[in-house]
Amino acid sequence: MILRVLFDGLWEGGAIVAIAYLVNCCVPQRNATTRYALWFATLLALLVVPVLTVLSNAGALLLTAVQPHAAIAQHTWTISLFPAQPLVHGAAAFFAPGLRWLPIVWLLGAGVCLARLGASLARIGRIRKNAIPSQTAGDVLISADVAIPMAVGFRKPAIIIPKHLFETLAAADLDRVIAHERAHVRRHDVAGNLIQRLVEAILFFNPWVYFAGRNLALEREAACDDWAVRKTGDPGEYAAFLATLARRVCQARAPLATPSALGSRHELVERIERLAGSAPRGFTVNYYIIGGTVMIFALLTLALEAFSPAVAFAPAQSASTPAVTGSAVAAAACAKPNVDALVTEPAEPQMPHGLKAGGSAIVAVTIAPNGSVTRLSLWKSSGNAQIDRSVINAAQHSKYSPKLVDCKAVAGSYLFRATFKPDAH
Repeated sequence: MILRVLFDGLWEGGAIVAIAYLVNCCVPQRNATTRYALWFATLLALLVVPVLTVLSNAGALLLTAVQPHAAIAQHTWTISLFPAQPLVHGAAAFFAPGLRWLPIVWLLGAGVCLARLGASLARIGRIRKNAIPSQTAGDVLISADVAIPMAVGFRKPAIIIPKHLFETLAAADLDRVIAHERAHVRRHDVAGNLIQRLVEAILFFNPWVYFAGRNLALEREAACDDWAVRKTGDPGEYAAFLATLARRVCQARAPLATPSALGSRHELVERIERLAGSAPRGFTVNYYIIGGTVMIFALLTLALEAFSPAVAFAPAQSASTPAVTGSAVAAAACAKPNVDALVTEPAEPQMPHGLKAGGSAIVAVTIAPNGSVTRLSLWKSSGNAQIDRSVINAAQHSKYSPKLVDCKAVAGSYLFRATFKPDAH
């Protein structure tokens, strides 16, 4: 399941980012607050949508519910049962060793990223603890341990100004720095940045996450620039100050867990060019745009769920249910020492109520050495949630003989297929 979530996130992320990019093109560049909210919603969608498409069948159920039903519909069903083909087994055997290691690689990568984030939070805590309160404002601290201004803290936010800047900047420029960082505090950007870093740590392998994160950071800083300009005056003077500040601290980087006033050279150029205009700036979120984008993401999720039904797991076999023992099967079939798993008593799928059209579904069944079903997964959907559920239920209640290797019962797999066809009469 983890592998499917990670894999689906790569191609689904392309669709999510494409939607966000198209919507973003319709939002005025001056409204950085709305553009930031749009990319923040996109970042969360990159994490949530792949999980929902794997774990939920809501889209398939909704598709079935809205389909028109005929007043009288008669169908005949046929069951086609066959073992997994040798080619499938060979491909699975070839890729299985690598696939088994992928979740471990992901866990290690995410662990390293999360540890790096934790170290950044610890560093910020030490910097704040050693910082000296300024005499100008209670929320402004001075520190020789940082090179660029930054906003820190969740419950008691504060602004940390580098000592060399506090001592050398003109009063007007210092006010601009403080106004920008206070905008981060007012907008709760410290918490927002932490959420961004957590998503990037969990999905460290996904390039779409970094694309969304870069745009998110750019719009966040642009929104704070707007707040600072409104507080301190002329945007042209602020743009000139920003360029001067960038030259003074061009090599410095902020800790990972805090938003910073300075980013890459390219981002600074974009921000300065943006400030050169005189168009009015938006300081509130356009909730119609954000709500519409979230609705599009929800519809995309339902569509993906409709065509990619969730994996189903079989419950543990009860003690009262008899199972074929591996030793008994091995003793009876030693004339054929190597046999694939087989169905011995297939259960008949139940005809879904009100079914309009036929369809075929295939369920992959994992069979334990004692013949019991340990796992079910929808290998191929019929496109109809009712048919899928009926075939899964039938596969679960069928009886199987295990796979034999050198007369020894081992875990095996089996493909259970059922086809519902309209009655010719």
